[in-house]
Amino acid sequence: MMAADELQFNISWRPEDGNLMIEALAECPFKLVYELIGKLNRQANSLLPPAGAGVAPQDLILTAAELKLLIHALGNLPFNRVHLLVHDLHRQMQKQMQQAFQHNAVQQKQA
Repeated sequence: MMAADELQFNISWRPEDGNLMIEALAECPFKLVYELIGKLNRQANSLLPPAGAGVAPQDLILTAAELKLLIHALGNLPFNRVHLLVHDLHRQMQKQMQQAFQHNAVQQKQA
């Protein structure tokens, strides 16, 4: 069985979400967030569309610990700026956890 910090979430996000995430993380102590900021930048840069292409939502892979840190950081910004993003993150996490639970239930029945 996988430990909680080893869980990974595939989060769909838009560039404006990324800007808000970076802004929130920038308000936290650097030594706690520098690796996550670097990861967000690397993933964002690797997903940039060609010049002139429309900007579609992108996928971001985060561990449970990274997602916890991100949500904590977002909680320090004004509610009216982050509530839609936090709600969307919550919805995506619930969906993925439900899928993982169903997958594990099927595997246990087969065993």
